[in-house]
Amino acid sequence: DMVVVGPEQPLVDGLVDVLAVECPGVRVFGPSRAGAELEASKAFTKDFLQQHNIPTAKYRNFTSATEAIAYVKSLSPTDRQVVKASGLAAGKGVLLPTTPEETIAAIHEIMSDKAFGAAGDTCVVESFMTGPEASCLAFCDGKTAVLMPAAQDHKRALDGDEGLNTG
Repeated sequence: DMVVVGPEQPLVDGLVDVLAVECPGVRVFGPSRAGAELEASKAFTKDFLQQHNIPTAKYRNFTSATEAIAYVKSLSPTDRQVVKASGLAAGKGVLLPTTPEETIAAIHEIMSDKAFGAAGDTCVVESFMTGPEASCLAFCDGKTAVLMPAAQDHKRALDGDEGLNTG
């Protein structure tokens, strides 16, 4: 018997941990609650990456829209930013503004207007990076890790990456 936990919320809620205790004979595929925190909180993930010297875009985490806006205003007008709801937002919590004014509007949308609910209580403002994006996954049983081939994720809708992120 095996359970594959796919949706993010049950992983974040610790379903894998619960099944390991309550159903010890059942194999479970999915990260523990602690491992799922990397998906649950973009702010946590950015801090984790920085703490472990894993390359990532320049960023700041905010729990105050006023402070986030002040930060954006302190940047060069040509320093394009990405604004992310930190919590789970069904793959829709990343906004890609192109100007400082749009960046401020994105902060309002996430933090003040609560477009993504509680997922936007904390937001990440990070430098926009260009180029292809790839995901690398590894499967681990607690002792051995096996790296899978990289996969490219084409996130923006419409030709020329003109649309919103598809999640």
